[in-house]
Amino acid sequence: VTPRRFDSPFDYRAQALLGIPRDIPAPNEPGFDERVATITMDAIRASNGGAFVLCTSYAMIDSLHSKALMAFGDEFPILKQGQMSRNRLLDRYKEDRRSVLFGTDSFWEGIDVKGDQLRLVIIPRLPFRVPTEPVQQARFERLEAMGLDPFRSYSLPQAVLRFRQGFGRLIRTQRDRGVVLVLDRRVTNQWYGRVFLASLPNVLRAQGPARAVLMRIPGAINNAIH
Repeated sequence: VTPRRFDSPFDYRAQALLGIPRDIPAPNEPGFDERVATITMDAIRASNGGAFVLCTSYAMIDSLHSKALMAFGDEFPILKQGQMSRNRLLDRYKEDRRSVLFGTDSFWEGIDVKGDQLRLVIIPRLPFRVPTEPVQQARFERLEAMGLDPFRSYSLPQAVLRFRQGFGRLIRTQRDRGVVLVLDRRVTNQWYGRVFLASLPNVLRAQGPARAVLMRIPGAINNAIH
């Protein structure tokens, strides 16, 4: 069988903006959680809701969801994974175009929200699995026994795949517009960050101070990406 490559039906450079604020502490540095929470709330306000916040742990969901409730009150419908079944949660999300949903795991993939309902996807941290999980530890030990680097041969490819899936939640039709906001500066400051970025479609980027990146959100949503 001869392999064939098919171009995407979407014009990502016209439909999506990848926002990468540069003035955020790294995940292992003091102040990361607070800064991420502040930028997440500012971004939700800039997009007028219509957002998925794709977290890497339930602790992160609980923390950001709680801060959103305090910041917005009843201004936006604020939802989180675990409140109800996934299908019911998505139905609730779709009832109001200003909804905000905080999710992890299953919400990174297999979710199809078309049109103006989803205008912003926020990825607070690169989706690496916790290496202390028993299954992860067993895989790492097996790879090391084979003479392989567990990070390069397993952790990184798995995280890049999940990252691509998260990015893919935004653009589902040729009329969709919006922003994917990545708040983990390792995507530009670490050598493996280029692997994440190279996995994405040809999309315009807005990099720089968070304030400048956030100012691009309304225009990108309203099809003024340039």
